Amino acid sequence: MLPRITLITPSYQQAPYLEECLLSVHSQDYPELEHMVVDGGSTDGSVAVIERHAKQLTWWCSERDRGQSHALNKGLERATGEIFGWINSDDLLLPGALERVGKAFASDPGLVVLTATRRLRHPDGTEVPMAMDDAGDPERLFIAPRINQQCTFIRMDAVKEAGGLDEALHCVMDYELWLQVLLRRGTDGVRVEPWELAIFRAHATSKTSTMRQAFLDEQASVLHGLAMAAGLERYAEVLAIGHPVTPGLRGYPVDDRDRDRIRAMVVAFLLKCHYTIFSRAELRMMHTFRRLDLPLGTLESDQQVQLALLDDQLRAGSWLSFRARRKWRHLFG
Repeated sequence: MLPRITLITPSYQQAPYLEECLLSVHSQDYPELEHMVVDGGSTDGSVAVIERHAKQLTWWCSERDRGQSHALNKGLERATGEIFGWINSDDLLLPGALERVGKAFASDPGLVVLTATRRLRHPDGTEVPMAMDDAGDPERLFIAPRINQQCTFIRMDAVKEAGGLDEALHCVMDYELWLQVLLRRGTDGVRVEPWELAIFRAHATSKTSTMRQAFLDEQASVLHGLAMAAGLERYAEVLAIGHPVTPGLRGYPVDDRDRDRIRAMVVAFLLKCHYTIFSRAELRMMHTFRRLDLPLGTLESDQQVQLALLDDQLRAGSWLSFRARRKWRHLFG
């Protein structure tokens, strides 16, 4: 018997894309679908689009909310499904996606998280497959997860156990929920499949296009909270030098036993996002980072390259000398 899937579509001012999203969901013909649209009070014609599809929806609303995480939690309050997923109003499900998801959960009672791959649709309509997680490396599911949100589905009891979405977050709520679930349930119940289940649409007004720094700041804030919970205060202090810490984040189910994993998560973030320095705060943050006792023997080859490039820049002790050195290299190579 196929499980009921609760699929929530948060939306705000996305009328140009919303109808195609809804059609992609309702053409699935999945017999146990509970689909909700939670609109934040759009004034661009979205309500008329939703009304045209209201008969296929379990519930919908259009009213002011506190952001995407709040919209998702409003849907979760009404959810009766066994499996949870969400599809943003500018993205699409591919044909047969929900049947594959439902059969996977029906056949495996131990399955907690199913994640697959997606296609990136460019503004010109061309599409390319996107990368997926490595099922053979469970630690990377913590340290460098891809979070293909449109094609990630989670057992509802694990979502409820985590407390739904953290409403203090507006960009990386999917990353934070992923960690909350894995920290509680481990990685044995995570299944990564090479199935293309969804389309992630790239366009000029999407969050990923317009709010890159906010994504980084929120990810740093999540890692800051994890580091504090695991007793890694100095690592948390480093993150706070270069990123404003989002206030009011919920706690994390970690303790001293998680220290090595969380240290690796912070190191991976800092090297990936800050091995090239652009600002005074970044320079100070990475100088402070290099004074930590880093687990150098555990760094992967790409991280070792990033560290070498970082150290070359950190030879300039001050922001003034850093800028002068960078200018000299720009002029004379």
